[in-house]
Amino acid sequence: MARAGGTTGADRERKNRLAIVEAREADRTEPRAVSVTYEPKRALILVNLRGGYAFGFPPEAVEGLQDATPTQLGAVRLSPSGDGLHWDDLDVDASLTGLLSRALNLREWAPRIMGQVRSEAKARAARRNGLKGGRPPGRTRPKEGKAGVARK
Repeated sequence: MARAGGTTGADRERKNRLAIVEAREADRTEPRAVSVTYEPKRALILVNLRGGYAFGFPPEAVEGLQDATPTQLGAVRLSPSGDGLHWDDLDVDASLTGLLSRALNLREWAPRIMGQVRSEAKARAARRNGLKGGRPPGRTRPKEGKAGVARK
């Protein structure tokens, strides 16, 4: 029987299992911090990442930290999953993935090394293919039977 709001126990269980799978995938693929400190002499927030890497950034890189005192900056804590930083007194949160992405300028150079660049040459090739009727149809994969053996 459905409860008020339309969610059944089976729906909640399915959503919970999906959330667990997504969280494990994010934990496997995204950067995670193991500790964070503020170093006043260098005016840097230092994040030690899982795997032995470290990352530092100036407080000005995070909105809401520009006018913070060294004591306030030192009161930073990690999210339980290690993917975020939080300053309770300042009510400021920062995503570790977002900070790293901005620091490394991933939006600009990562697509180039991953083959996802838009260029005039690619645009010309796409226009030529369009005049020919578009991309050729892909081959369909054979259906698999028992033990991964293709059926005919």
